[in-house]
Amino acid sequence: MHILWVFAWLVVGGEETEVRLLATHLPRDRYRLTVIPCFRNPLMPAQTHDQLRQLGVTVDTTPYELSYEDTIAYLARWIERERPDVIVASQGVPDIHLALDLVASPPPLIEHGGIVREVTMTLKHHTTYYVGVCRTIRDAAALLLPPERALEIPSMVDPAEFDPRQRQLVRQELGVDDDTLLVGWVGRLDPKKRVEDFIALATLLAPREPRARFVIIGGPDAFFPEYAAQLRAEVTAGGLDDRVRFLGDRADVVRLLSGLDLLVWLACGEGMPHVISEAGLAALPVVATRDNGTIEQIEDGVSGVFVPYHDPVTAATVVYNLLADASERQRLGQALAASVRQQFSVEVVVPQWQALFEHLLDAP
Repeated sequence: MHILWVFAWLVVGGEETEVRLLATHLPRDRYRLTVIPCFRNPLMPAQTHDQLRQLGVTVDTTPYELSYEDTIAYLARWIERERPDVIVASQGVPDIHLALDLVASPPPLIEHGGIVREVTMTLKHHTTYYVGVCRTIRDAAALLLPPERALEIPSMVDPAEFDPRQRQLVRQELGVDDDTLLVGWVGRLDPKKRVEDFIALATLLAPREPRARFVIIGGPDAFFPEYAAQLRAEVTAGGLDDRVRFLGDRADVVRLLSGLDLLVWLACGEGMPHVISEAGLAALPVVATRDNGTIEQIEDGVSGVFVPYHDPVTAATVVYNLLADASERQRLGQALAASVRQQFSVEVVVPQWQALFEHLLDAP
């Protein structure tokens, strides 16, 4: 089965992680993946392109040199020539719908949504199914399609990528000793992820807990480069240059998580963040906002702690109390680890994608 996956762009994000894990775990004697991203900003990292190509996935970047109109025409010609069995389109990419208008007998189209606002970004006349990574995205799609064609397949993680033996080595690389309490944040530096709230939390917590250090793992968002500069300025203004480190884009996020003691996620308007499930692989306690998919990933007080949006004062208090209580951190982390393995591991989620692909292939 040949699957064409069309992206608006390829960066380092949740939907890119999904296709990478599918490329890794779908049986290669049954499935073949081609990825076509439609746009590139020079500031976008090449990390996902490289990872997919290393897995044997064809990444066709021809549209990078084309206009919007020519990209639509190119996609239409490509589909007519290659005749993929299924198309998946991510990030609310409009190009594919207009391209399919030019195809005589278009194949089934799955739209894959990582955030709620993507649901309304495209026409739905070619959409066979809409797959949201969490319940709120699925429910939004069900307002535009027959409800049975709006599905939820959650974001997944691969337990095999986590090795607890890496903890000491990671901490050595980061220059922290056994007594240091390392608090982390992971993601692209995108305003809706509210990284400034994490920095405000660090500013409040640093004088109260001298053992605490903070790491921000992830590079600038290509559409908001000024936001990354703003965040660095806030760290400096808060006198935290010796307490907060920016690590940039990393391909070894799960490995780095093994070195942390706690993860913070204070986003507003995200989907189902991979990093929370990845934190579960590392059995880390998580302090997060109730934001779409996090409601499904975390049970408050059982496998993590929820805090209000835009409230770093409350978040700092919760983190302070957890840093003072190693047994509570362990309890929350172990509960999250068990939940992630049961609901979000590749062993659970990849078969859901396979079932959908096979259903479409068998459909008349």
